[in-house]
Amino acid sequence: MTGPQKTSIKVKKNNRKRLRIDFEAQVVLRFEPLDIILEARMKNISMNGIFVETGNSIALNTPCRIEVMITAPNSRLTIETEGFVCRHDPSGLGVAFKNNLEWFAFFSIFEHYGKGYGAR
Repeated sequence: MTGPQKTSIKVKKNNRKRLRIDFEAQVVLRFEPLDIILEARMKNISMNGIFVETGNSIALNTPCRIEVMITAPNSRLTIETEGFVCRHDPSGLGVAFKNNLEWFAFFSIFEHYGKGYGAR
């Protein structure tokens, strides 16, 4: 009889604490202290933040107003909240929400049943 086998499992480090949903939508970030308005493409969202594609670099912890615009064939929905830049990446910015997003469940439902509308 041999002893227990050791299993090697590779775990990719992920600092995210919340579920993230791939969801594309138009976003406007208003950095009022810098007098900068940035229009960008949101790539994903969680209850506590978003990632936007942009070539612009904004300093970490810079506060902003966030407008996420979801468009469907016959309507448009805008969600507004506050946040701050929390991460830089070669392809964009991570923006954390000041408070958890109460509308997060909407993205789960919309992503599953209406995928594609947000990308228009």
